[in-house]
Amino acid sequence: MSSSAAAKIAPTSSWKDLATRYNAAWNAHDVAAIMAFHTDDTSYQRHGSPKVYKGKESVAEQFGKDISGLPGIKFEPVALYGSDDHFVSESILTATKPDGTPVTMELVDVITLRDGKVVHKSSYFVPSRPPKA
Repeated sequence: MSSSAAAKIAPTSSWKDLATRYNAAWNAHDVAAIMAFHTDDTSYQRHGSPKVYKGKESVAEQFGKDISGLPGIKFEPVALYGSDDHFVSESILTATKPDGTPVTMELVDVITLRDGKVVHKSSYFVPSRPPKA
């Protein structure tokens, strides 16, 4: 999804439609498209880190770093739950570190919505363990 396409996205009353389009913007690695879903006073917290990013500019900057720091990052959906004011997205994150090391993590995003836009994103990551032989 291009940045210009994201700007034309109309608000939706369906949390599931919004969640699906939001996740597609992440898989497209398009920070502008991702941020089109966020409120101006949005915030982001990656649990396990004490930092909470506040405001659209700060969140966008961190999302850009997250995407560029893991080339080829991909989110494979596992489950999606929600209602009008939030959704929970479970996925498997795969990527490659800049040194070539593959990364696989289980990811849960808890997204709080206000007026059909993302006001807060909480991300929980767990490194996947290789299957037992």
